[in-house]
Amino acid sequence: MEDKEKLCLRCMRKFSGSNVCPYCRNEKSEPQTDPYLPLKATVGAGRYLIGKLVHADSEGHTYYAYDNEAKTPVTLREFYPAGLVSRGEENYCLVEIGRASEFINAKEDFIRLRVKYASLGSYGALTPVLNAFEENGTCYVVTEFLGDGKTLRDFLLEHEQGYISWEEAEPLFMPVLTALEEMHRAGIVHGGISPTTLILDKTGRLRITECRTAALRRHGGFEEPEIFDGYAAVEQYGDAEPLTEATDVYAIAAVLYRALIGSTPMTASARLTNDKLMIPGKFAEQLPAYVINALVNALQILPADRTQSVETFHAEISASPAAAAASVSAAVVPVDPEPVPIEEEPLPEPGPEDAEEPFEEEEHRLKGSTIAAFVISLVLCLALIVAVVIGITRARERKNETTTSEGYTYWDSTGTTEEITGGAQDPTEPIQMEVPNFVNLKYDDVVADETYKYVLKFSKKTDESDKDIGVIINQSVNPGTRVSSNNPKTIYLTVSIGKTVPTVNAFSVSDAIQILKNNGFNNVTTRQGDFAPSADKVGDVYLIGVAAGKGWEALPQDRCVSASSELVLYYYVEKTQPTTTTEPPVTAAPTQAPTQAPTEAPPATAAPTEQPDDQAG
Repeated sequence: MEDKEKLCLRCMRKFSGSNVCPYCRNEKSEPQTDPYLPLKATVGAGRYLIGKLVHADSEGHTYYAYDNEAKTPVTLREFYPAGLVSRGEENYCLVEIGRASEFINAKEDFIRLRVKYASLGSYGALTPVLNAFEENGTCYVVTEFLGDGKTLRDFLLEHEQGYISWEEAEPLFMPVLTALEEMHRAGIVHGGISPTTLILDKTGRLRITECRTAALRRHGGFEEPEIFDGYAAVEQYGDAEPLTEATDVYAIAAVLYRALIGSTPMTASARLTNDKLMIPGKFAEQLPAYVINALVNALQILPADRTQSVETFHAEISASPAAAAASVSAAVVPVDPEPVPIEEEPLPEPGPEDAEEPFEEEEHRLKGSTIAAFVISLVLCLALIVAVVIGITRARERKNETTTSEGYTYWDSTGTTEEITGGAQDPTEPIQMEVPNFVNLKYDDVVADETYKYVLKFSKKTDESDKDIGVIINQSVNPGTRVSSNNPKTIYLTVSIGKTVPTVNAFSVSDAIQILKNNGFNNVTTRQGDFAPSADKVGDVYLIGVAAGKGWEALPQDRCVSASSELVLYYYVEKTQPTTTTEPPVTAAPTQAPTQAPTEAPPATAAPTEQPDDQAG
């Protein structure tokens, strides 16, 4: 007899057979007891099936969950402030006597933050808000599922040396800086950026998670704040100074320091009395001078001395000419004169971030004129390096002005291509050729072309764009560059993964279409679907998918599709009226929610309402 399918309550995939999930190796889950929601409970009027607890803190609880309507895994956050509430019957949250005003204020902060965050739309490094609702005497927020990713900390520990190069770090961190800039423009300070709150998703993008209210990110807020030592700024260890953009500047700079150097910076509060944060000599020789300068400016202990905005830090770490010129007079970078052999230190066992040991300056001095000469030489060398960087950057910018085609700017090949040793060699005469313009071609077609077999080695990067999925949008070697099979080159091709579809559930049809158009999706079809659960829901969108024949397909897990894709919106209709199968594709945003009485029942594919088998593996 065939085994009945089970739903893994960790990765939310169905499987048959053993009690161990073949996808994530999760074994049958232990029961979740008070104060947590029990496994297989539902919230959101039965829409969301509760899975394993992911994280708990003084603000609330985060769970893996399954969206019974969209048929996709999600992450669900329950507002459950420790000390203010307790769990009652049927998972209802009971506010402690005499603490109602505290609960209401904290809940308003929780909702206000999520409303701001949801308004940001689609930025590759953000984790979109999919839904929010009130139930059980509290409120819930649904975000994208990232349970198939890994933390930045785990990613770094997988490397033998425990750190990565600037060439590897740059494409990972730049989208995060852009997303933080957008958060700050919306008035949001994250306050918890760390290697455990940055997640690499299945596409390799670094994503920002665990955006929490300020009360959780500093002492003096909740009774048990969640602060990440080594990455938290000094103002988070008290309640006298506000959390500002500079707070996140310190955190993201500390995370980048960890990624490049291999150790967690000293706790900011400890640095007040004994500042031993430094760039070991080994890394000072390898890292670009502008990167070191940017880190030094951003990791100043006192908020007033620190880089004030992520935008400025972004410019400095990118070596923009203006930022580089402004940083020439920056403080001398503390450099350990003796390189620290990181590979000789054992990698820390998985555990708290502060288990990693920071590098410390050796206890020795140079005497008299020797130390003076060393410091003066160092200052002069750094000034010279920065001046050279400025010159190179400006030269590249001038060169790039003449190497653009069809609106695309190509990376300057200087310093971005690498020699291949031990690669395929033509057994006969050397092959000479010019690098073609690969932009707008399909990546799969390019790498399959035997023409480039002995001359180019392709490396793939991904990014969001208006181009269709799989189309090349950028290349690291300029078209026309001469290459030879005697000296093969690596060329990095940036490939489009489409665009992230914004969340439009609970919006009116007209607003939803406008939001999609604002995000580059102009091919939208609307279809009448289920009866509205209440009168105020008539005309509201409750499902979005990709057109497939006469039906629809669910969005991919990362919500990225080609901008040219036909999207389908299902919306609620009045319960007293029968419904039609479909409406014709919309070419312009309607000015009001549809009220025309339909005549037929919707197709079976219109809106999945059945719930998954909730047997847990």
